[in-house]
Amino acid sequence: MRVRRILAAALELLQQGGTGAVTTRAIAERAAVPIATLYQFFPNREAILSELLLDYLDRRDAETAEVLASMTATSLAQAVNEIFEFHRAHLYAEPHLVQLFYSSRATCRLPDPEEHRAHAAGLVHDALVARGLLPPDTDPLVTSIAVELGDRIVELAYRAGPDGDRAVLAEGKLALTRYLETHAPRQSE
Repeated sequence: MRVRRILAAALELLQQGGTGAVTTRAIAERAAVPIATLYQFFPNREAILSELLLDYLDRRDAETAEVLASMTATSLAQAVNEIFEFHRAHLYAEPHLVQLFYSSRATCRLPDPEEHRAHAAGLVHDALVARGLLPPDTDPLVTSIAVELGDRIVELAYRAGPDGDRAVLAEGKLALTRYLETHAPRQSE
């Protein structure tokens, strides 16, 4: 219960004032716990921020699975667009966590969440194969590369802010679609 209060307080501070507002003293005050109690659960501020990010990634993974399960795309271009739109909406809704995620990754404060991307790549692979957009024998490396590229495209686009750079997103969608199309089933002529 105290851990939840501490994390909720840290998230509120992050949302209201950015990472600079998230200090152990401010968290303890907001959570109404003695600072010594905070240190019983977390060794420092970075550990709290890392826990917030891991929670965010876990939630995003669960939502990704739901989005892919309900995807209505009948072409790779539509599938790429639906996936990008999911991320755009997610990033717009939680800009504070997105900024923390990318800044933490850039400064190596957060271990690379490669297991989250690998999980997402598996989900994308299964969804595209299930819809007949990629052949069943497609090497999972194809979707792993697509997810890695997509992650970098999103990172580049969102350096411009929570709305993202629409031109970067459009070019990124085109690039990923063309890449995936090279692995798509050949249409009979």
